[in-house]
Amino acid sequence: MKNELFKLTANQLIKLYKNKETNPSEVALNIINELDKKNQKLNAFVDYDKEKILQQAKLSSDRWIKGEIKGTLDGIPISIKDLLITKDYFTRRGSFVESLPISSNKDAPVVKKVLAQGAIILGKTTTPEFGHKGTTQSIRYGSTLNPWNTKLNAGGSSGGSAAAVAAGLGPLSLGTDGGGSVRIPCSFCGLFGHKPTFGRVPAYPISPFGTVANIGPISRTVEDGALLMNVIATPDKDDWYSLPNENINYNELNFDNIKNFKIGVFKYWGMKNFFNEISLDNEINLVFENILNELTKDGLLLDMSNKISWPSNPADIFKTMWYTGAANLSKKINKEELHKIDKNFLQFIDEGNKFSVFDFLNAEAKRAENSSYLSYLFEKFDVLIGPTMPVLPFDHSKVVPKNFNSKDLFSWTPFTYPFNLTKNPSSTINCGFSKSGLPIGIQVVAPIYEDKKCFLISAYLEKIFSLTNTWPKSI
Repeated sequence: MKNELFKLTANQLIKLYKNKETNPSEVALNIINELDKKNQKLNAFVDYDKEKILQQAKLSSDRWIKGEIKGTLDGIPISIKDLLITKDYFTRRGSFVESLPISSNKDAPVVKKVLAQGAIILGKTTTPEFGHKGTTQSIRYGSTLNPWNTKLNAGGSSGGSAAAVAAGLGPLSLGTDGGGSVRIPCSFCGLFGHKPTFGRVPAYPISPFGTVANIGPISRTVEDGALLMNVIATPDKDDWYSLPNENINYNELNFDNIKNFKIGVFKYWGMKNFFNEISLDNEINLVFENILNELTKDGLLLDMSNKISWPSNPADIFKTMWYTGAANLSKKINKEELHKIDKNFLQFIDEGNKFSVFDFLNAEAKRAENSSYLSYLFEKFDVLIGPTMPVLPFDHSKVVPKNFNSKDLFSWTPFTYPFNLTKNPSSTINCGFSKSGLPIGIQVVAPIYEDKKCFLISAYLEKIFSLTNTWPKSI
């Protein structure tokens, strides 16, 4: 068992620590061995320091011996996406740009919170430059590969974090989600990931993409995701958007009333009205239909009679927000360095410079209208469910799947970014596999501020389909 400590969840490790059956130093050594074997192949981590890891683990082991642990994450290894600032590691954001600061004298609020609870920071994970797209190809570090099939991509932009957790390189990771960047890679890598209600998890500095961006947990199980969420979902003085503390325990999940829940089923999330080419991969459709059958057999109240009719096209709104964010960020970069930037991001900058401040304000107004529409829809439903992605993982060298518009990097991710715009909490959970063994995620969306409902339904799906013990065979 000690050779496979890397396969254990955070909650399993805590139980072993309590029973003195292992300790953080043993776990850290085991994960370092896995890192050495797997990271060269996967490119999940851009930076990790064995000595730092072992030093943290030794301190944690000593605390467990003395019975003086810091908190709920003491001795739990966790990775950090390389968009989040850290004192002990450079933050390069997947970029060669040197005019933006790469070092910091403070940790991001979420990093500060997990350290205060005794977590062991494993290092920084790969991101595409500035987290700008739904695949993880970094101009600086290269492509992150999918542990389920290393010819395919891990999704993005938190692909490094998702690949790390899926491969057993730490049970937890902190990712960011500006348009699906936690949910997309978690769906591709067979994990649980959560995009919180905006403001629920504090951020600093604010993302260049503004109020569509969030920080969320990535884990193999809902229980582990809840453990991390309990730590990070508290306000911080550095984030003026952060919501008041509501003392929610995301691990206190009661299934007793779940059969009274009204669940809206939306196969295309109202986006087929705007993308003629959208269709579900046949294997995703089959898995999704099977899920609905199983839930119906189990007595859940599913309603498939409604449609989402967005007042305004979420794709147009999102592009306005995203492109103007890219253009604004470019103003902080020395002009002499612009040639170093990913060509896709340069395209975003060019597009963003075409918009006026009035275009941006109009997009914000339409965004608010869509959010209000969804709030009224939630008068009928407790949660909404549907596929997380319309496609399976694809070639790691491509930025869009086959048969999608290569000039539109958001054409293949239409199910995730609408909820970044509306600020609703949404999770993804693995609920099946394709014939070739690729994970298929289901998205759960809840009313604003009701993140716990995402955890509850995700945990229920996890319980029914019991896929958390299935491991990738390609690494």
